[in-house]
Amino acid sequence: MKKRLSILAAFVIVALLALGWHFYGGQTVPSGQPPLVSLTPNKIDQLRAAFNKASGDVRIFLLLSPT
Repeated sequence: MKKRLSILAAFVIVALLALGWHFYGGQTVPSGQPPLVSLTPNKIDQLRAAFNKASGDVRIFLLLSPT
């Protein structure tokens, strides 16, 4: 029983740290890089244009889904 409680407590701590990082950290970018934006249906054309404009550079496009 004590082992299960320890595992549950560790899981809760990790989940709280992840939520804290999501809402309060990790939203800054290096100097010279454009600011982060949320991808919405209205911004797809902007993304496509920026992606195609950088055809001579290395491009990485990563979509993450919470599901």
